[in-house]
Amino acid sequence: MEIPIEVVSDEKGYFDRECPHEECEFVFKIYILDWKNKVSDEKVYCPRCGHTAPSDSWWTQGQLDSMRDIARQWAINEVQKTIHESFKKISRNSNKYVNIKYKPGKRISFQNNPIGQLEEWELIITCEQCETKTSVIGTAYFCPCCGHNSVDRVFNESIGRIENQLNSLDEMQGILQEIYNKDTSTNMVQNIIETSLKEIISAFQKFAFESFKKNCKKTVRPNDFQIVYKGSNLFRDYYEVSYEEWLTNEEIDFLNLMFQRRHLLEHNNGMVDDMYLNKSNDTTYRVGQRLVSKKEYVIKLLKVIKKLSEGIHKTTNLNLN
Repeated sequence: MEIPIEVVSDEKGYFDRECPHEECEFVFKIYILDWKNKVSDEKVYCPRCGHTAPSDSWWTQGQLDSMRDIARQWAINEVQKTIHESFKKISRNSNKYVNIKYKPGKRISFQNNPIGQLEEWELIITCEQCETKTSVIGTAYFCPCCGHNSVDRVFNESIGRIENQLNSLDEMQGILQEIYNKDTSTNMVQNIIETSLKEIISAFQKFAFESFKKNCKKTVRPNDFQIVYKGSNLFRDYYEVSYEEWLTNEEIDFLNLMFQRRHLLEHNNGMVDDMYLNKSNDTTYRVGQRLVSKKEYVIKLLKVIKKLSEGIHKTTNLNLN
């Protein structure tokens, strides 16, 4: 016995999917016609984690609950129908020795209503490769249809999020101070500044690595772009333009300083050592001190990274055309 179940889209034509990977379970929306006409039955990609699974594995918990409820109502309705018909027969077969009367109770009617979706979301992403449309809350990295990872979009979203976070620090500290005390809120904001510094450079590292590979078959590692002069030389050797093409000497020196500080925060908890001083040429600290990350420095880093990434984007995409 099969129970036909109808799934309808939201008002924008999207319907809900959920990653089946237990460590992810990311809920997203996909344009229903793209799901029917473009997405393969064999492989669907999670926009958040990239996990792949057959197309029948992506039901949301809400959809599964609705289907179970439909199945339960159908089963109860079928049992009631069977009991009703059985007792009607027995009632008709009554005689002068046995008199059976059957009075049916209130029946549960089976209503096979279409399964609806969550309300529509604002952010819609169109894949650069296959034009599949996806709607998400938060960050998505992969196209659910073809698995394409949009380097430029992900980078710009990451940088935009960090910029908004830095611009909201004063308001955030006020809110945190109401919840905690002044010392705790100050430490939390300082941690956000340090995390922002590390995230900016990590986002650029990924962006530079993927952009470099667009039109160059040389084998490189993501970590090659953690080092300013190494990354610059790679672009000079294989794209005939280095970071000096887009940045001033002062900006490159500042970039190197911030990259070295990020490395120190990541691997030595910000404690200054000889290696850091030698590689960064930082004269403001001595061995044994702890780095202090300032908001204005991180905002300046953000601006320099945006300037550099624009140059890399134009160069690598020009070579593709």
